[in-house]
Amino acid sequence: MFNRKAIIVKFLTTLLLAIIIFAPACYLSAKLFRVSTQAKDNYVDFMQELNTFAKEEPLGGKKSLVLIMDTATAIVYFEKEKKEVLVQVDAEAPYTDYSIHIQKPSQCDDAKNCVCLFRKAEFDTTLWKPGYDTVTVIPGRVICTDVEYELEIETCNIGEPESVNSYTCSDGFMIERHLADGSTWATSSYYTNPRRTTLYLTKLEGAVRIAST
Repeated sequence: MFNRKAIIVKFLTTLLLAIIIFAPACYLSAKLFRVSTQAKDNYVDFMQELNTFAKEEPLGGKKSLVLIMDTATAIVYFEKEKKEVLVQVDAEAPYTDYSIHIQKPSQCDDAKNCVCLFRKAEFDTTLWKPGYDTVTVIPGRVICTDVEYELEIETCNIGEPESVNSYTCSDGFMIERHLADGSTWATSSYYTNPRRTTLYLTKLEGAVRIAST
């Protein structure tokens, strides 16, 4: 009888321990999956509303949209016939400037403007000399949408500055949430955005202007 009770107690103890260990892990995994799905769905909705706005809104019309982004992701706009978006980072600390080269995904039609959600990316860093480091962003998991109109950004400096003076974007732009953070020591200077960012649209002739204020 003693051995039977001991076995039952041991079994219940093991079961309880397993619940304590794995329940939080399962909850966290489910939460992360839900968050990622929410950001992906938001991109789809965002692009649908943006396309409708560009097509149907009269000149001068305005609208606000909420953009939801996970950490280490970005929305990137590629101009047609351009192979990458270049972001020059002017950091606060001397000799810590660097550049980000975001490669255009193969999903984009090179003859059209293209908007992509970078959900996952790889990074190739070149530490040349202080102030000239480069980070190449290689598409991993992305969702892209070709658009017939142009997008203009009021400023690439969207978000709260973290040890950075400014971004200068060429051949497109990016709105990031720690996209390249941690890829190299140089990326400690960046603009940080909350999970939810409100963007303001203005209809122009053949284009839409995006602003954060």
